[in-house]
Amino acid sequence: MIPLIHSKILSVWLLRYLPVMAAVATATASGCGGPLSTHPAIGRTVGNLPLVSIADASRQPPTFSGKVTVLNFWGTWCGPCRRELPSLVRIAGRLATQPAFQLVAISCGSGGPDPIQDIATTTQAFLAHEKISLDAWADPDGFVRMIFAEGYGFEAYPTTYLIGTDARVVAVWTGYRSRDEADMARAIVEAMKQTQ
Repeated sequence: MIPLIHSKILSVWLLRYLPVMAAVATATASGCGGPLSTHPAIGRTVGNLPLVSIADASRQPPTFSGKVTVLNFWGTWCGPCRRELPSLVRIAGRLATQPAFQLVAISCGSGGPDPIQDIATTTQAFLAHEKISLDAWADPDGFVRMIFAEGYGFEAYPTTYLIGTDARVVAVWTGYRSRDEADMARAIVEAMKQTQ
């Protein structure tokens, strides 16, 4: 598990995005109706996120309502992320014919904002080297990570959120353990039952 950000960077981001984060936190807090859990994200609604496609900057960001989504924060620099990502891609591959499923993998730099060209180059080189087929997304100004750090308990890489068809978080995995793939697959199967 890799710590999220240094406190100095966090302070700068908080000053920049505090008004927006407060609005998001207020909006999502009113939607907390999910089951009790030790993770603060469970039951919270995920709205539209200003993500940028690494492969095609003109592509519209993903939406979460009506689909079961695996939302993953990872980085090419993060050892646990590199071990976890293939398992997420395997799961997504098994569900490739299911229109109600999506994997949204957000490639992140090691700290602070990520210039889109830098993160795209690094991510595409990594995916090509590892022979991983993935439509990766980026969070160039770090805004999405700040929203998730403030309101969804995002503290370390990798972190994976399972989001149900109602756009609410139903499960969260922080860090990487080899048993997570089976746990995620079971949770996804349960969430997919809601789409039938």
